[in-house]
Amino acid sequence: MSLTAFRTLSLGSLILTGCTLLLTLPAQATDRQDSRDVRQEVRPEIREAKIDCRQADNKDNYECRQDKREVKQDVREKARDVKY
Repeated sequence: MSLTAFRTLSLGSLILTGCTLLLTLPAQATDRQDSRDVRQEVRPEIREAKIDCRQADNKDNYECRQDKREVKQDVREKARDVKY
């Protein structure tokens, strides 16, 4: 194989690899954005739930914080489902 043919083949494979990468990146970006959106949408609800917990349920701050953590963990799992 001559040097010019090898360079042409290498350049062609490099371009093909680059195109393949460019096709997969937008799909990953939209998946990541969707999972971010899931977490962002729930944040105000979680804050309000913690405030309501302290006011209405007469629980101490520790118990309300644990409830909030459980809800956040559930949301993280939903975001992972969207992402992967």
